[in-house]
Amino acid sequence: MTIHERWKSWHGQWKQIVESFQARGADAVLIIRPTATLEQVATAEKRLGIPLPGELKELLTIGGSEGFIVWSIMDNRLVPFGAAGDLGWSLEVLDFPDFQEETIYEEKRFLTFHIAGNGDMLMLDLESHPEHPAVVHWYHETNEIQLLASSLTDFLDRVTTLYGIGAESWQYEPFLDHFGINVNSAHAKRWKNWINDFLHLTLEEARNDLQLLIRYTEVRGKDDPELQAAFASHDPNHVFKSWMQRIEQEKDKDIRNSLMEYAGAISGQYAADWVRSLWILPEEERINSAVLANLTASCLPEEEGLNRVWTRLEQAEAQKRLNGYTANCWLKPFRSRRVIEWMSERKRVSYPYDGWDQLFAISNPSAEDVIRWLNGNGVQRQVVITALAQFANPADIFANREQVQQARLLLNDELERAVTKKEKNMVGGALLALTDLQWDESNAR
Repeated sequence: MTIHERWKSWHGQWKQIVESFQARGADAVLIIRPTATLEQVATAEKRLGIPLPGELKELLTIGGSEGFIVWSIMDNRLVPFGAAGDLGWSLEVLDFPDFQEETIYEEKRFLTFHIAGNGDMLMLDLESHPEHPAVVHWYHETNEIQLLASSLTDFLDRVTTLYGIGAESWQYEPFLDHFGINVNSAHAKRWKNWINDFLHLTLEEARNDLQLLIRYTEVRGKDDPELQAAFASHDPNHVFKSWMQRIEQEKDKDIRNSLMEYAGAISGQYAADWVRSLWILPEEERINSAVLANLTASCLPEEEGLNRVWTRLEQAEAQKRLNGYTANCWLKPFRSRRVIEWMSERKRVSYPYDGWDQLFAISNPSAEDVIRWLNGNGVQRQVVITALAQFANPADIFANREQVQQARLLLNDELERAVTKKEKNMVGGALLALTDLQWDESNAR
């Protein structure tokens, strides 16, 4: 295959990859600049003091002087290996890297052609072959160099097969062996299967098959509004058992945790006994606290769930280990006003209050709660002031303009008491959040 044929094939594949990602709501972009002229190549060679390898010169003059394909998948997808796309090259980037340790590598041995977002580099090992040098990766934190492919052409073929994976060290590592990127390894096969399902599996195809429906949830997320209805058409006990089977198969801890949360969100009360069993696991087998908190809020009756969490937090409180971050982790999934009542008891909220403000904001507060805390002690006032700026829509909290006016009067009093610029900015932000509120008086609570 000639370089023209290879370029046409790569460009077609990259275009299809980007369009497919975009069709699934992922961020993806493909940029190819006009081809480099022979004069531009000669200028680069003069700057570098070497003739460019034949493969690189062909890419620049036939493919483009610069090109990159970048993509990322939404956070609520269970992407294997945390992968993302970053493939590129640039005539302007071409340079000999400064490894900060002059003796570690021979001068002018490695030529950088792409720099990743974290500072890692893709380079050509000029000593490996004059016309077809190997592609290597430099990890900026350890100065380690890793072989990726035997040549630039080989590299572009392999990375394209993996949908433009890279170019930071952690993105390549799952697919590497002693010969570079292995597109036929177990990890590579898992990755290609996952991406294929992400790009092509539809809810209609998966609707009548529980295993496929769970797979669809993995690759597309649990927020699809039609997903719950699709699961509801199956026997709920079978749904739960299918989720348990999938969880038992998963070896990756992070994905396993997410699968557990998905199972709880989908199965709800049918997973209640399972969640109760998680609460009594031996300490060495306990699951992540945030996962257990989400499962408890999703699957147990609110009163039972909150009581379990409060007992756990009171134990931490007795050992003087309770803080806003811990409370926020355990209680935010409930989004319950009862949490604010609990926060008010025994003056639990204390400095530092980070996390308490987020918990207050997310716990369905009423205008009465806001006003009571604005009339409370110094810590409570600071918590509610910072929380006010975090409310998605303050009009959902205040039933009428009189309540807003009362809150503003209290905030103005707080502004007069403020001494530091930071304190004044905090109160100013809260006042701004209450400016020009719009709501339907007939629907006000």
